[in-house]
Amino acid sequence: MAKSMTGFGMSEAVVDGITSVIEIKTVNNRYCDIKVKMPISSLDILQRIENIIQQSIKRGTVSVFIKIEDGCDRISQIKLNEDLLRSYLQSLEQLKEIAQLKEEINLGAVLRCKEIFEFIKTEEEGKKWESIQVSLKQALDLLVESREEEGNRLMKDILKSVTCMKKIVKEIEEDKKGCFPEYQEKLKERIKQLTEGITLDEGRMEIEAAFLAQKSDITEELTRLKSHFTQLNRIAGNKTPIGRKLEFYTQEMGREINTIGAKSIAQSIGQKVIRLKDELEKIKEQARNIE
Repeated sequence: MAKSMTGFGMSEAVVDGITSVIEIKTVNNRYCDIKVKMPISSLDILQRIENIIQQSIKRGTVSVFIKIEDGCDRISQIKLNEDLLRSYLQSLEQLKEIAQLKEEINLGAVLRCKEIFEFIKTEEEGKKWESIQVSLKQALDLLVESREEEGNRLMKDILKSVTCMKKIVKEIEEDKKGCFPEYQEKLKERIKQLTEGITLDEGRMEIEAAFLAQKSDITEELTRLKSHFTQLNRIAGNKTPIGRKLEFYTQEMGREINTIGAKSIAQSIGQKVIRLKDELEKIKEQARNIE
């Protein structure tokens, strides 16, 4: 099954009060390049994310955006800022002196200054990973689904062009059958121009025409071209990535088509070679987007 290298997937998951929202986008790339943006610094989680993605995606630039929301305040430690407390008490003593107050400084007055306490929240990396893992797999499933849908559309267009090329090849094979008389006439015309009308041996003319026809024979190129068509149809149903194979076969098809165009001197075949090249360009354009 062909997969496009472009796709999108987004999912949200809540695990133990921790909400993770993940968005994944992919675009074309010859290799698998994963870029992750997340609000936590954890090489372990980053490696886990990359490992999961690489199981489903072999080619393409993968951009992952992660947002994490912790609905619960999990405080593991309260730390007293002693310097700030001393400054605060000193300020209260100065206030009493300036305002000539007789009230004593009590604990209630001190506790009103919440800044003297530092509330340290637990990271709970394990719980965050559990939430990320759920939303990541859901987003990845949606991404792969979108890539498969687009890949199938691209492959249908490719096979449509292959079918068209098969018809053109059949037309070329029919034209090739009548090329020998055309080679003879062209050879005679060319010799008349060079010899200024001097009559030559007809037997010799036929031998030269036969040699020219043999030199211009494109049977081998047409056979290889048809073999490439068969290979394209065969790999269309592969579950493994086929992008590099498509690239290889399109290059080989291009070589055969160019050779056919160079060897054939029949005008009708030359016109059909142009049509083959047009269809091949359509295939190449679509193949660049396939994983």
